[in-house]
Amino acid sequence: MTTQGLKKRERVLIVAKDDDLRESLVDTLESAGGYMTSQAASFEEALSEILLTDFALIVTETELPDLSGMDLLAVVGGLRPGVSVMMIDDDLSAKSAVAAFRLGAVDYLYKPVNMEFILMQIEREIASKRAAQSAPPPEPPRRTTPRDRERRLNPGMRAAALVLGRSQFKRITVELNRLRTHVRANFVGLVDADGNMIGAAGTLEDYDLTLLTKALAIDHEATKSLATILDESRFHSTYFEGEHSGVYIIEFGRPYLVSLAVICPVDVKPGMVWLYSKRTAAVIDEIMQSIQIPRAAPPMIQSPSAEEEEQAE
Repeated sequence: MTTQGLKKRERVLIVAKDDDLRESLVDTLESAGGYMTSQAASFEEALSEILLTDFALIVTETELPDLSGMDLLAVVGGLRPGVSVMMIDDDLSAKSAVAAFRLGAVDYLYKPVNMEFILMQIEREIASKRAAQSAPPPEPPRRTTPRDRERRLNPGMRAAALVLGRSQFKRITVELNRLRTHVRANFVGLVDADGNMIGAAGTLEDYDLTLLTKALAIDHEATKSLATILDESRFHSTYFEGEHSGVYIIEFGRPYLVSLAVICPVDVKPGMVWLYSKRTAAVIDEIMQSIQIPRAAPPMIQSPSAEEEEQAE
């Protein structure tokens, strides 16, 4: 059965370093499947697309030029939890398949990929999502609190990753790559207060990107306590030194708080890292300040509780 004339509106993101695979997938999905597609050749390009566009499904290779498809899968789970992800590996790997499914992948395929088969799998997944979306909710949604409403309506409370534009993402990526080159870092990343990865340069190798973003998003109790003892409002920079790596963290930005993380070998001079990291933070802060903050919606009147209504009567 052909689906060419159905004019689907769903958009699919194809992430692959293999040009032939990427072009074949795009051609199959657009001509035979009727889907709209976007392309990315690396984690960095894919991250920008995911932050700026809603996708029904993402197809990604496991091996990418910068970070991995597994890292991308983990990031999608935090940024776009409703988006399905299919993985394509160079060879069948039971270990990789288990890891992919644990991170939430809906399918794990390996090369050579049969285009008719992958189109069929995509059709099934999107049809399943359509059915789930049209089904009645299993239970009524929880009652939203005033803070929930304020978080949705107040632009100043949104995560930084959700308010940046494409040009700002590109400028931030340039600065992160420049910093990584200057200080010979293994990895440089920018994370917002909700744990969303805004930009990244370098590789994490065996490190867990999801755990890193969560660690950068939480409040560091030790530095908070030390700031209180020394009568400081807060410390903006933190350094952790291990046996092989040093981690430099600089927090900055108002109203959108972000954390700049730099992971370097311990033989890199800390003074040089701090110098270039603070310069980069200053440039990125200027980029963040260029965000056009829309006017906040007027405060919503809180509905009286049942108890308050009874007292009024």
